[in-house]
Amino acid sequence: ITYGVSRVKRMMSPLPTNAFSLAAIVRSSKTQNQSQKEDQQYVLVHERFPRGWWLPGGGIEHKDSTPVDAAVRETIEEAALPHCENLPVMTHLLTLEQTQGRIRFIFRGEWCDDDEQSILKCPPGDDESIEAKWVTWEEVNNFKRRRKHIPREQWSDDSSDNPHPLSSRTSVSHPWLRAHEPLTFFGMLEHSLTQNDTVPGLKVCPVGGEEDEVVGAFFSRQSNDNEGLQTLTIQGRAAFLIHLKCHLIVYDNENQQFATMTKRVDDQNEKTLRQLADEMLSQFTSSTSETGLLRVEYVAHENGREATLTVFPYAITSSNHEFHYDVKWFSKDELTDLLDQQLAAQLLTGQGNVADLNILRDTECEM
Repeated sequence: ITYGVSRVKRMMSPLPTNAFSLAAIVRSSKTQNQSQKEDQQYVLVHERFPRGWWLPGGGIEHKDSTPVDAAVRETIEEAALPHCENLPVMTHLLTLEQTQGRIRFIFRGEWCDDDEQSILKCPPGDDESIEAKWVTWEEVNNFKRRRKHIPREQWSDDSSDNPHPLSSRTSVSHPWLRAHEPLTFFGMLEHSLTQNDTVPGLKVCPVGGEEDEVVGAFFSRQSNDNEGLQTLTIQGRAAFLIHLKCHLIVYDNENQQFATMTKRVDDQNEKTLRQLADEMLSQFTSSTSETGLLRVEYVAHENGREATLTVFPYAITSSNHEFHYDVKWFSKDELTDLLDQQLAAQLLTGQGNVADLNILRDTECEM
């Protein structure tokens, strides 16, 4: 009986999750003339054979304060020369992917590299990677999509007779992409650049920054003290108990009133945040409604192995109140929560770059 009770308790408890951070890094320059139209460059990391080329990124570790810190650490470890003190800056959260037992944060970052001798790692590299390169969108598209597209006799480290997409500038072996992510996320950034559009995703905002910044992606940690930490692992990787919440804000523009509601995801292997957001929005929206994402908030707990991840979708609609008799509606001034008041003000003024709801995904984002 004791065994049965313990098993039921474990099944009812939140399951630990592997969390990952990836970075789509854009090259920036202090001396670049903004009037000059130059091809945007991105970082590709040449991983240890036989993985090929990919974005810098990897598992979030317990020592990382936030997913942003993990993205910076992984970029330095995999792409930078030893002792590099020039750190990349994560500017936007492009995508938040949640699949069974895994959460991935994909960031856009900027990295200043003005030196004639680049800050990027050179061959033979180290245990993390072989090297890293600045590449254009055209060059990324010249890579083979998978290793299976390369003849087996060209799988060796000897690249002297192996043509590859960067052959005009250097010579590199096994020119294939490990997976779709470089094409997907560089393509996303390239599209916004060519369309003179805003950067996709939510702006990464420092916690405690400007008081009027409430729309964006916020990452914080309650404490950085890891002493005596009892860590969680899954198959040798750091794992976290991530508590998931969805806080919906609805604005009825016909009656100029707001409604808010919050739901939790107790078992993320049964329902993702995107599924929960869609389920909550379906009560209020129609084909003419406007929806999107105002805010993502990630707070790591003091113990370093738990975190709370909250998403804030919104809907602007003209739904009739009689269909929502169990929902309370308020004017902006009647909202009691300060953050709700601030987000409501953002919806009314249209200030702040909100994100498309597709930033939340329950499948891997692939072109």
